[in-house]
Amino acid sequence: MKTKTFLFVTIISLLIGCEESVENSFKGVAPAGLVHWNVLSVEGPTIVEVNKAITFNVSCPTTSGCDYVSTFVSDDSNGNTILIKAYGNTTKNTMCTQAAVPIVVKYEFTPHAKGQYVLKFINRDETIIKRSFTAN
Repeated sequence: MKTKTFLFVTIISLLIGCEESVENSFKGVAPAGLVHWNVLSVEGPTIVEVNKAITFNVSCPTTSGCDYVSTFVSDDSNGNTILIKAYGNTTKNTMCTQAAVPIVVKYEFTPHAKGQYVLKFINRDETIIKRSFTAN
């Protein structure tokens, strides 16, 4: 019984330890001079047309009026599951409001085939904000 328990625990530990993190599977390249930004929420349509650009509203946290998100880098090497990271920075040497209110940034995506899609916005701590939709 002890041998079976030990073997079971060992196998589970190996499986968990071998799981690749989302961060390590992301193949996008970070833009120079920008930092990986967190995403709070994503709003957008759930049913769309193939080959038509759709826009999602992406809410990102800020610490002041000088914070900005300027670009998204996506990795579509996983089929209909698109991994995305937001990048931005903080404007330096300028007066800013101290209001730490979320900003909403537009993310545009065009599905090129029919099917279910999942957009996975990856935060710095590897938590994921998902948005699913169907392309007809």
